Amino acid sequence: MNKSDVVVIVVTYNRKELLVVTIDALLKQTFQPKKIIIVDNNSSDGTEVFVKSLVNKHSHIVYHNTGDNLGGAGGFHYGFNVAAKYHYDYLWLMDDDLEPSVDCLQTMLALQHEGIIQPIRFNLDGSCAELSPIKYDLDSVFRLNPKNSCVLDVYNPECSDDYIEIEGIPFEGPLISRSVVEKIGMPNPDFFIFYDDLDYAIRARNAGFTIKCSTKAKATRLLVNNQTNDLRSWKGYFMLRNLFYIHYQYGSNAFVKFKPFVIACGYLLRCLLVGDFKQCKITWNAFLDSFALKNSSLYKPKSK
Repeated sequence: MNKSDVVVIVVTYNRKELLVVTIDALLKQTFQPKKIIIVDNNSSDGTEVFVKSLVNKHSHIVYHNTGDNLGGAGGFHYGFNVAAKYHYDYLWLMDDDLEPSVDCLQTMLALQHEGIIQPIRFNLDGSCAELSPIKYDLDSVFRLNPKNSCVLDVYNPECSDDYIEIEGIPFEGPLISRSVVEKIGMPNPDFFIFYDDLDYAIRARNAGFTIKCSTKAKATRLLVNNQTNDLRSWKGYFMLRNLFYIHYQYGSNAFVKFKPFVIACGYLLRCLLVGDFKQCKITWNAFLDSFALKNSSLYKPKSK
């Protein structure tokens, strides 16, 4: 039987009703984690009262309020720091809208992988929702979307393969070995949201680790995965800024590193032609701020 020590990090913000489901699923795991760290990004919906009531019943649950909305990136960075206080062999990262199956952790541990393992995600209706990229192309200047293909494109429930190798992860269920953390450190909090998980995956692969998506370890997304965010909103700012940064930081050649400028100019021209000056401002600021991942505080959403 696997003797690994696993520490779970759950980042949450004003989703108490979903968090209830996530924590319940964690408490029902056939392989119980050593600690469950709840990182609360200063929720205002009663999350703190709820989790503290659980702490009194379950000694392995610990609660930390960040005091501010640090975003997913900042929340996981915070959680890594808390986890450093405990001995662990793996960190299991969990969003507050994910319900892992009861044997999810045990199934991933059975792979005995010194790298990163991602469970395969499904929608509430049972359809596959795993969009982790099999190939993330930062070599071709002509590819607007670097995600060539994803697990959803190739997944076959009848296939006997235990895993599919991937090049990116969401911070929704990945099991990360201690050796990865020791070599590449923590997630970058400056992303706030979007692409912090991809950045971590690229850093892990560049350090020589492989990433596997387990086809047997399953988890359910409790919300619809919305891949079309409004680029005129605060989310659009972070999506563009962080995507540009990924190209600068990891593009394999000068042409790929230059691609954000071309994309930004294309957006700006379109916005000017249709008179969308709000989108024009967001795109321009995202481009300027992408070099150093700065100005998160100007665009992050106001606390609820």
